[in-house]
Amino acid sequence: MANTNGESSYQHLTDVQVTKCLALAKSGMKQRAIATEIGCSKSTVGRLINHYQFETFAQRTRPKGPAFKTSKSDDRHLIVTAKRNFDRPLQDITNLAGLPISRYTTRRRLKKVNLQSRYAKRKPFLSAKHKQGRLEWALRYKDWTVEDWKRVIWSDEAIIRIGHDSRRRRIIRPIGMGLQERYLVPSFKSNQVTIMVWTCFCGDRIGPILALNQGGIGAVEYMEILSDGLMPMIDGLLEQPADGDTIHVANENSLLFMHDNAPCHTDHRVSRFLQEHGIAVMRWPSQSPDLNPLENVWPDFKCRFHKRFLDLRTHPSTSIVAISQYRKMIQEAWAEVDPEFLRRLLESMPKRVAAVIAANGGATKY
Repeated sequence: MANTNGESSYQHLTDVQVTKCLALAKSGMKQRAIATEIGCSKSTVGRLINHYQFETFAQRTRPKGPAFKTSKSDDRHLIVTAKRNFDRPLQDITNLAGLPISRYTTRRRLKKVNLQSRYAKRKPFLSAKHKQGRLEWALRYKDWTVEDWKRVIWSDEAIIRIGHDSRRRRIIRPIGMGLQERYLVPSFKSNQVTIMVWTCFCGDRIGPILALNQGGIGAVEYMEILSDGLMPMIDGLLEQPADGDTIHVANENSLLFMHDNAPCHTDHRVSRFLQEHGIAVMRWPSQSPDLNPLENVWPDFKCRFHKRFLDLRTHPSTSIVAISQYRKMIQEAWAEVDPEFLRRLLESMPKRVAAVIAANGGATKY
């Protein structure tokens, strides 16, 4: 409670005032009268009466909480069991420890030593050779600035599963209303319908997105993709500006094309195609999706596409009409990619490189 001048009304009472307060309370005087007599607030008097014992004038001790179900020795045994069985659920660890406690008690004990049960992160398997390749790549580009990374043409393929939402969605709903339609995430029981797409970007410039034909992609099909997608992108980057006084930075020697080590990418025919067109290719380390910023674009893109699909209120279909409609929706969703988002991804590249070096070629958080 504050006074009119804005200062707190709380007072620190002397031992004499505390003794007088308790004595007056013992005699049966009302708390408001005691507050007036001592010159403090009624709430202060109430706290003193609750916190002090009249007989001893000592503070009352707080009641102890429930007794621990485990001893210190039990806790050490539980922690050792958890560390040895780190890949097991909490209930399994509780059972293996052989202690008369619940998994909730196990969770609390482990939390005290900074151990928590979490979903394991999925990352590509990295052999010693993979780690060595990633480390060599990172050391090669450790001094590159964001401006250097803006010269790279990043490319990638992705598979869109029609009608499939890969996100784990949380909702706020009343208790017992989980089966109401508005709170459900629809799923579709049908033959899986997928469309593979390819795209690229450079700096904050978004390249075209190509919806590929059904079936696998070989070297011939990939060269067609490069002709239809990469070459127009490069032509746009090399296009001279209308203003003759403007300096255009991009040139054949400054651009560097990135694609991963998929078999169709490393085919000798594709390599020859790129050489004939004077396109420099970045040597890419295997098992390294965390180093390609395009991988971070796919989740939001797929989410936008899925929302458009739900608006159709139909089941996935492989009909010519449906596939044509899906292709149009792909173009619409890709056109909404924010160039500012791409800029932030490129700004993360020096950090990604540093993370690989710090992990000695191992997995990173990206």
